[in-house]
Amino acid sequence: MAKKKDFKVGGPAPKPVIPIFPSNTMLERAAVCTLTIPLPHGVDEKFDWSEYLGRGFDDTVSAFVLVMRAMVVEGRPTPLSLKSIANGAVIYWFRFCAERATSGAAPTLSSINADTIDMFAGWLSTRLKPNGEVWALNTARTVYAKVKTVLVAIAERKLLPRQGLFSKNPFPGATDVNRRRYHILPLSDDERERILRPLAIEVAQVFDGTHPGTPVTQLGLCVFAILLKTGVNPTPFLEIPRDLQKCFMSHPRINMRILITFKRRAGNYTTTPLGPVESRVVSLDVYKLCERVVSLTENAANLAMGSKLEGLLWIYELDGTPRGMTTETLSNVANSFTLRHDLLRDDGTRLKMSSQLFRNTKVNRVWRASKGDLIATARSVSNTPAVAQRYLAVTPSMLDEHRMAGEVLVDTLSDPVRRDNTPHSGCRDAFNGELAPKDGSVCVDFLSCFRCKSQVVLQEDLYKLFSFYWALFSQRSHVGQDNWRKLFGWVTRVIDRDIAPKFDATVVEREKARARTEPHPMWRSPSVLAALRSLQ
Repeated sequence: MAKKKDFKVGGPAPKPVIPIFPSNTMLERAAVCTLTIPLPHGVDEKFDWSEYLGRGFDDTVSAFVLVMRAMVVEGRPTPLSLKSIANGAVIYWFRFCAERATSGAAPTLSSINADTIDMFAGWLSTRLKPNGEVWALNTARTVYAKVKTVLVAIAERKLLPRQGLFSKNPFPGATDVNRRRYHILPLSDDERERILRPLAIEVAQVFDGTHPGTPVTQLGLCVFAILLKTGVNPTPFLEIPRDLQKCFMSHPRINMRILITFKRRAGNYTTTPLGPVESRVVSLDVYKLCERVVSLTENAANLAMGSKLEGLLWIYELDGTPRGMTTETLSNVANSFTLRHDLLRDDGTRLKMSSQLFRNTKVNRVWRASKGDLIATARSVSNTPAVAQRYLAVTPSMLDEHRMAGEVLVDTLSDPVRRDNTPHSGCRDAFNGELAPKDGSVCVDFLSCFRCKSQVVLQEDLYKLFSFYWALFSQRSHVGQDNWRKLFGWVTRVIDRDIAPKFDATVVEREKARARTEPHPMWRSPSVLAALRSLQ
């Protein structure tokens, strides 16, 4: 199962915590209000919170900075996670403290308790985006989790109470799929073409050595070309080694390679099959483009010898110093690319390249090409089916591509086909069918039957089939309209469009009406209906 982002200290076996001593004088506090985090791409990130001194909670500022300095020394959390904590969470804690201070209740270390933390959680729930919208509940939860990491580390040093400080779940329902951050819609075919045309030209110029842009621009364009083709996550990809034999495996099929990246959160390697060029991004495959990047970055690689950037592929030279590509530099390259080519989405809004946009597009294109096969889609992007499903933007045209792959047999008397019973119809072989696990266990994925070639529907199944049909409709009020449409809507559509018309209309109407008023015993069972709801 894929892991959620975790900003806790974590890491190997815990070491003794580094003690901290919050400063007492203004001069001492001013000396400890800055933080420097050495990042893996060769740049030090610096933070200065001196503006929050003198407001009544200096010891809190001092404790926060000192404990994060200790985290830098310990190396836990990772530098990038600690940067995210400092840049995207601690600042909100200090703003909360400043607001509390104006009302005469400055959160000093001695006054921080469970009520203070609960008030902070409520305060986060009222934050506004630049466009005036309230933060998503999951955004507030994420910021809270990051601040909690620092507070827990302070409590470990016995500067805060360790018990009863945090509520068990201050943001109930925050991770519900319908409450998560705004889903970036994948590129339509026209939008993808608008990016492909200029990107193909510019990447070809980079390959030929004629591109007029800076080294970081040239590398960024190559990265985006590969992200669009593969859908890989950017951070692991930006950390691949210069020795391409370590990150590209050969494949039994000709003209194919396997890209290997390491994702720290999952703690394992991810493999991405790479076929021949499937689009007009460039006239070269991913491996050849990476080979070209090796030569383009040779000078920067020599400068990086002996540094933390040694051996990395995606590095460049800036003022005689090696620098590593980051998601921030990619964002700047994308902004410039959008302005150069005046890129717009179909609805007239700005079209900016991003790794999430390209990953969404890749997942949805594979989903469409596989005719809605979620398992195949997940495998293509090295995700679990549950994670891959979060990327899918189900459109009416995509739903129409769900088709029944099995057989409808009207003449049941003369057909000698072997058949195993399923909860709604039948299967040629429940142990070794097309989508069966084939490990000796019986297939229990009864929703996938409707896109499995092994499914067999007989006239005698209609009563049970329509009992299942009405059971699905009964779940709309329980799982929500959007979830229902994604999970079950396509199944009812296959029954109405591909199965029912194959039988005598009178028989269909009779069995459909009978199933609605007196459903099959299996599909009137409360436990079975509850199991249906658990599929979301």
